[in-house]
Amino acid sequence: MVIKMISIRHQVDEKIKEYSKEEYLDGYIKNEFLTDDGKADIILNINNKDELFDSRTSGNQLDLNRRIYDYIEEKSAILNNDIQISLCITGINLNQNEEGKIKHIINEHYAIELYKMQRKYRRYKTRIFKLALLGLFFLACYGIISILFSSKFFLEVFGFLFSFTLWEAFDTLIYTLSEIKLHREAITQRLIMNIKFDKKND
Repeated sequence: MVIKMISIRHQVDEKIKEYSKEEYLDGYIKNEFLTDDGKADIILNINNKDELFDSRTSGNQLDLNRRIYDYIEEKSAILNNDIQISLCITGINLNQNEEGKIKHIINEHYAIELYKMQRKYRRYKTRIFKLALLGLFFLACYGIISILFSSKFFLEVFGFLFSFTLWEAFDTLIYTLSEIKLHREAITQRLIMNIKFDKKND
């Protein structure tokens, strides 16, 4: 029993090593997505027009089915953000007006997503600035107390507050802002993607 568990564990470790290699991912992306010019195709098959739009929306608020955005984001998430994407919509015949409407809705959707992400980015940048100022204030208080007073308690309090605000500022800068930048690049990649339609052969 123990030998069998060790053998299974060894197989698991080997598979983790195999599928964690960059070469495997690069090969998968090349076979599944990349075209000869280095761009990537995401193929979206639509069987009928009912699958296209969110039935709860209409008029100027008409929007695509949420599953379409989920599909685009799921497929594009594996691609580097510097790869040009083409969304190929197949399986359905649409007139020029309908095609233009779909392109407009997709572009508008990701333009709004980019705006929201950019606003979030600015909000966290402001937070970093405020935390840095607060940290400098606590540092100044620490320095004044250490020179003019001999209160160990207040030195520890302001020392802790300075360290805490500094850590929060760096944590936001290094982790949160970096993550937001990656999301922003991914949204921009989808915003500028080429959208084309392959006519269904009757």
